[in-house]
Amino acid sequence: MEEKTAVKKNTVRKHKLISLEDVGWTSAGLLLELGSSALSPAPSGAALAAGLSGKNGLCVIIGGLAGALLHGFPSAISGLVALALVFAVRLIPDFGKPKLKAAVRSAGAAAATVASRLIEVGNATELLRVILAGLAAGVFALCVCLISDGIKSRGFDVADTRDCALACVTAGLAFMSLGALDYSPLNIGRLLLGFGLLVISAGRGLGMCAAVGISGIVGLCAHSPEVGAGGAIFAFAAVTSMFFAKYNKVVRAVGFAFVCVTAALITGIDEGSWRILVEAAIAAAVYAVIPINRAALADGEFADSSVSYMLRERLNFAADAIAGIGAGLKSAAETLDKKYKISPEEIPERAADRCCRSCPNSMACWGKNYELFNGEFMRLAELIRAGGSLNGEALSPECAEICVNPRGVMAAITAEYSRFVSVRAGERRIRELRRIYVDQLEGMRDILHDMGSAKSEIRSGSRCRAAERRAEKILRDTGVELPQAFVMFDRRGKLRFEAYGATEPRVTYDYLGALLSQSIGRELETPQLSGGGGRYRFTASERTALSVKVGAYQIPRGENRVCGDCYEYFTDSSGVMYVILSDGMGNGSRARVDSAMACSVLSKLIKCGVSIKTALETVNTVLMVKSADESFATLDICRIDLNSGEGVVYKAGAATTYIKSEDKLVRAALSSAPAGLGGQLTVPAQKFTVGNGDVIVMMTDGAAPDEQWLSRELSQRADPAELSKRIAGAARMDKTKDDDISVITMVLGR
Repeated sequence: MEEKTAVKKNTVRKHKLISLEDVGWTSAGLLLELGSSALSPAPSGAALAAGLSGKNGLCVIIGGLAGALLHGFPSAISGLVALALVFAVRLIPDFGKPKLKAAVRSAGAAAATVASRLIEVGNATELLRVILAGLAAGVFALCVCLISDGIKSRGFDVADTRDCALACVTAGLAFMSLGALDYSPLNIGRLLLGFGLLVISAGRGLGMCAAVGISGIVGLCAHSPEVGAGGAIFAFAAVTSMFFAKYNKVVRAVGFAFVCVTAALITGIDEGSWRILVEAAIAAAVYAVIPINRAALADGEFADSSVSYMLRERLNFAADAIAGIGAGLKSAAETLDKKYKISPEEIPERAADRCCRSCPNSMACWGKNYELFNGEFMRLAELIRAGGSLNGEALSPECAEICVNPRGVMAAITAEYSRFVSVRAGERRIRELRRIYVDQLEGMRDILHDMGSAKSEIRSGSRCRAAERRAEKILRDTGVELPQAFVMFDRRGKLRFEAYGATEPRVTYDYLGALLSQSIGRELETPQLSGGGGRYRFTASERTALSVKVGAYQIPRGENRVCGDCYEYFTDSSGVMYVILSDGMGNGSRARVDSAMACSVLSKLIKCGVSIKTALETVNTVLMVKSADESFATLDICRIDLNSGEGVVYKAGAATTYIKSEDKLVRAALSSAPAGLGGQLTVPAQKFTVGNGDVIVMMTDGAAPDEQWLSRELSQRADPAELSKRIAGAARMDKTKDDDISVITMVLGR
């Protein structure tokens, strides 16, 4: 039963050949044709039909034919000829080039208008009027064509100067024709202007209402100054009705009509004032009755393809980041396994070191008889690996005569073999866990890629498409291939910019940010770039209330050339800044492996939109399975919302963070275990609020300063890089501490 009902509904929908939109375009062609005349420069229905494509243009032609016939013969001939010529022009192919199509349609409308009216030209003055009519028709068709193509490709953007200019020119020329529809009860052009401005003021706002209103008034004045004066009253009333926006449509419509009548009486437009009352009443009634949802929600039109592409690229970007974690884990594990792996050949050497180092006959056995005992230890190691048992008789007679502790030798070899077996078992367990984890990462990557390649039904507003196209042009001009840009707004109305491309820009990020700010029309922060391998992601937020200068300084321990600490900082597209500092176990290159991996994995996941909690759990797991050795790293995360000044510090075994706010020095010291020790990672957090002039200092445990001295240093408001260097230098002067030192200083401003 349900299937039959669905089939019936689809059948009805297919047979619904005429829509409300078709009726509207037919009426537009009829009215423009009725308002035009042979010696008037006002555009006719033929000019409108030339600018439109597809079914809309055919509807205008039908309406134009009806309007021409209503003129009666022989006046109808020029209109019919113009419509026929325009219909022929529409058959000219445009080869998929919008500019070529617009040029052909414009020239066709001008030529059709001039050719159809030459028959009625009797003198030079009339010829000049016909030429002006041709120019007006060409401009009108050009504007209509550009607006129509723009709405189909990117939507209509009120903030775009080009779109507004085209709309104003189109409205002015159209009302030149509509203003001529002046009858004893009312003026059709003035009525339509009042109704149109009510709709525009509700859906587009004051700016667009004023622009179209002025253009419509100019067009009406071209027919009659008195009609134009009435149009000005309607424009004023439409703007005034915006003060009733918080009420329903009926209240707004009544307010519009009341202001129209009152303004007509006050301004002294006595003649025809009763007609203004009728027109205002009709416009208000139609506005109150008809549900104009599309006009009111024009800014919320949907662009499926743009958002589908953005979501697909986000998922692909996240999948690549996860795949990069798996690849990095494999690479680090292979490096560390080669460096710290225990081989079977080490069993004899370790056993000899265990039992013979304290033996008084060690020099005799391993000096004069080195080859004998070295071979014997190797033989015994191979024997136990083959499954044999070691006892006092297992030692060869030659060695038994010299060795004074044969039982100790057997025990040492057995113990080292047991240790070797235990380590090997642990390595196998780690390799299995690593394999499982990498398989999980790869499975998640595949799922995200599959989701990214699927078509999405989610849609987003297209009113920012013009700004997105301008941003894409900037990216192309700066060397980014295949750019796709997206402009969005968060709940606070702050702009968020996101773009994807196949290559990096050839300019600095600061310069790129300045270009994008100019093209979008809002001041942006410096764009952040991430990705690689043919897929790059650009993110930027609207200029935040606070700015941050970051300075860092690192000192390796002792004679090491590599610092075991690692740090990274970035700002996401919502204006939130993250600073990550990690201290690996030990010092030097070994510690650097752990800290760099922890810092890299954490930053990649946060940039992809993963929550800090989930990202920390992932880092903890990665460090646990990275190698057979004990491997851990501290994590210190500072998150600052640069719009509100709200901050949070997360610590996993990290040192104290200091916040200098006005004259107070606040400590963020949280007790917790580092990542990688095993088990579930619990990371405490401490919230704080910062403002202009405040300073935040993050450091590793090798740089614990005297707090009174630190407070005085931070009060000097020096450059953050210089502050970090002074704090790290003071820590190195403390000889009781011998560790890698890292200091990161953030100074907030406006």
